Amino acid sequence: MAEGTGGGQPLRAGGALELAGGALFIALVWGMAQPVIKASYAGLSPFALVWMRSALSALTLTAWIWLSRSPGSRTHESPSVETGHRALNGLLHNLYVVFLYLGMEGTTAARASVLLYTHPVWMMLLGAAFLPGERITPLRALGFAAAMAGTITVFSDRLGEESALWADGFIVLTAILWSLQAVHFKRCLGRSDIVAVTRWGMLLGAPLYLAFALLWEGGGRYGFGPVEVFTVFYMGVGSSGLVLVLWAYLLVRHSASKVSVFLFLTPAFGVGGSALLLGERVGWRLLAGAALTVAGVWLVTSERRGARPLLPPRPAGGGGGAP
Repeated sequence: MAEGTGGGQPLRAGGALELAGGALFIALVWGMAQPVIKASYAGLSPFALVWMRSALSALTLTAWIWLSRSPGSRTHESPSVETGHRALNGLLHNLYVVFLYLGMEGTTAARASVLLYTHPVWMMLLGAAFLPGERITPLRALGFAAAMAGTITVFSDRLGEESALWADGFIVLTAILWSLQAVHFKRCLGRSDIVAVTRWGMLLGAPLYLAFALLWEGGGRYGFGPVEVFTVFYMGVGSSGLVLVLWAYLLVRHSASKVSVFLFLTPAFGVGGSALLLGERVGWRLLAGAALTVAGVWLVTSERRGARPLLPPRPAGGGGGAP
């Protein structure tokens, strides 16, 4: 492994390149996902898109497992315990996806990108509580305050026609649930086959979202054009398939905060993508909120070696199967 869960040792050159290259790629793909999803809503209803995305992701990951002849490693000796944790992880994934797709209907893609990627702030808080070696330093506390100020700034124009308070709240809840899922994965499934664990979420999600499309959207709206076809492929194979596996891989091999630090770039990619693809106006509130959030996430997830934590770090060996 490049680094333990606590992230206290410096990375070797190869590990640093792996972390930086992988995390920057994730930030780019996920940043562009918000405007891509929003653009597809002209032809596809939200749950129609997400059940097709989940089905394509499951097929992609099943093909990977079959072609790679994966040994199917497990964290827990008991198959029932392992299955329970995989099911819970998949449930958390699908729960935050539900709130994301619902929230996207009532807010702009640029705002959704900013609010969603307060994720590293919540990751820092939950990691300090549940992951061995993760800590909250004064610098990170300052970053948390700055990120929250950015979120408040983004909320300040919620009475405008382009956004609704409930939709902004759903996106923030998505960020919190996403962090819970990531912490659960690292703590309880850290030695499991990451492709198989990721596939669990897709297998649980596809029939669930199809049912939502049938019950809430009258079966769903399926107007396919080049944008809609590209979105299903982009989300199913890339953003929610292979890139989600890359995210899990980096979480296992590196400190959660060191992985998350690179996601401060994601709102910038999202805002730029929204302006480029959707022609959304970038107002001063969104720019100011994005700047504060980006600065806060950077401070929260950047760690200066030797900095004294505000609270004692969780001791290593805290259990749950974390590597």
